Amino acid sequence: MPSNLTDAASAPAALSAFLRGIERRGALFAELQCGDPEAGDAALAASMRAFRTHAGTVPMADWPRRFWALLVANPQLRQTTATAAWPTALQALAALEPSLRQALLLRLAASLPEVEAAAVLGVDATRYEQALAAACPRDAEDRPDAMAWRALAETIQQRLRDLPPQRLARLAALREAAIRGSRLERSAAAGPAGREHAHRSASRRWPWVVLVVVLCLAALAATWWWPQLQPTPSAAAVDDGVRPLQEQVDIRSELLPAQDPASRFDAASGLLMHPDFELLSQVHEESVAQQADFLAWIAGGAGSGLPATTPADDATNPPPAVSGTETSDAQF
Repeated sequence: MPSNLTDAASAPAALSAFLRGIERRGALFAELQCGDPEAGDAALAASMRAFRTHAGTVPMADWPRRFWALLVANPQLRQTTATAAWPTALQALAALEPSLRQALLLRLAASLPEVEAAAVLGVDATRYEQALAAACPRDAEDRPDAMAWRALAETIQQRLRDLPPQRLARLAALREAAIRGSRLERSAAAGPAGREHAHRSASRRWPWVVLVVVLCLAALAATWWWPQLQPTPSAAAVDDGVRPLQEQVDIRSELLPAQDPASRFDAASGLLMHPDFELLSQVHEESVAQQADFLAWIAGGAGSGLPATTPADDATNPPPAVSGTETSDAQF
C-alpha cells in the first residue's frame, strides 16, 4: 500500500476486511448485471484493483460509495454480452435495459439505500426513484407488481446465500491478488474446477493443433515436390534461358499505305486545325495588326498639329512643299 495512507487505511488488513465483506454482493451484482459469471468476476477483480489505489485517498466512511461507483463504471457491466444468460427465476432482469437493471440491482443485490444508490450513479434521488420505478416488475394491467418485486428480491438474496464453495474460493483468490496489485490467471482463480475445465479444453485443442501442423507440413512438402513432377524441357527448347511458348501464335503484320498528311482532311478541317486559327478567324483584329506601326506612330504624338490622314490620303495627296524654317520644323 502507498506510504501516505493513514489510520486504519494504512493497514492491508483493513482493506482485506472491507473487500471480504463486500465481495459476495459485488460478485452477484456484476454477474446479474452482465448475465455472465466469468465476465462479472473479471469486472469485480478490476474494480478491486482500482479501489486499492484509491482507498488511501478517501475516508473509510466513503469506501462503500467509492467501491460501488468503480464497479458500476466498469465498461464490461454497461453492455450485455453475447453469452449473457439469466436463471429462469430471474428472467425479468434480461428484459431490462442495462441502466435500469443497474438501478434495480444496486437496491436488491448491493442492498444500498436509495440515497446511497443515487450517489453511486451520480444522480439525484428523484431521478433514481424514477429509474427504480421503471425497472419494477409490472402486472397484467401495467401497474407495479409488489408480489413480483418481493419474489425477485427473495430470489436474489437466496442466490447470494447459496454461492458455491468453488465460487467463494475464486473470489478469495481475486481479493488477495487485488490487494497485492496483481492479476490472477483465470485457471487459478477458478480453483480446482476451473483448472480441470482448462485441462479438458487443452486436451480438446490438441487434435486440432496436430491437424494444423500436418496440413502446414503437407503444404510445405508440396512446394518442393510439385516442381519436381513437372516435365523438364529439352535443351533445344531452351535458348539462353528463354523458353518458347507452348503454342505457336500466328502474328500478322501489314504496312500502312503511303499517304500525304494533307490529303487526310479537307480545307475546312485544315483551317480548324491551323495553329493560328483564332487569329485567322478575327478579321478586324488582323487588319489592326497590319497597321500596328502606323497606329503606334500616331499614338506617340508624331502627327500632332497636322490634319488627321490615313495612309490612303498620304499616297494620293502629298503634303505641300514649304521652305525655310517651316520646312525644317515640319519635317522634324
